[in-house]
Amino acid sequence: RSTRDVGLPDGMGDDDYLQVLAVELTGMLGTFRPQLVLYDAGVDVHVKDSLGRLSLSDQGLSRRDLMVLDTCLAAGVPVAGYVGGGYADDLTVLADRHLHLHRAALQMWADYQLGADPGPDPPAVWCGGLTYE
Repeated sequence: RSTRDVGLPDGMGDDDYLQVLAVELTGMLGTFRPQLVLYDAGVDVHVKDSLGRLSLSDQGLSRRDLMVLDTCLAAGVPVAGYVGGGYADDLTVLADRHLHLHRAALQMWADYQLGADPGPDPPAVWCGGLTYE
């Protein structure tokens, strides 16, 4: 049993999906104030997925992954993303869909300077630009 389930209509596309995600994600971060977010970036939401029932495009997957990572990091919450879900006969196509998460993570790494040098007096635990006291 999960803490929060959000029903989505079959065939939901990029804009509607991302609008719901933005509201739910910011609400959950504010309510729970997690120490870490584990993000399952499943691609079975893709319009051409053989089992999924939503209709996100490649651009929608990219926007989703950027939104999740950026929203968490902007709130000061570390996020660990991993790939999951997604069904296609062509494994190259499936791998390309999963690459959206890695591209988003690379962009966030640069945007938030997560690899920045902590300086001569780093905090007790320093990991990729995030401080844990």
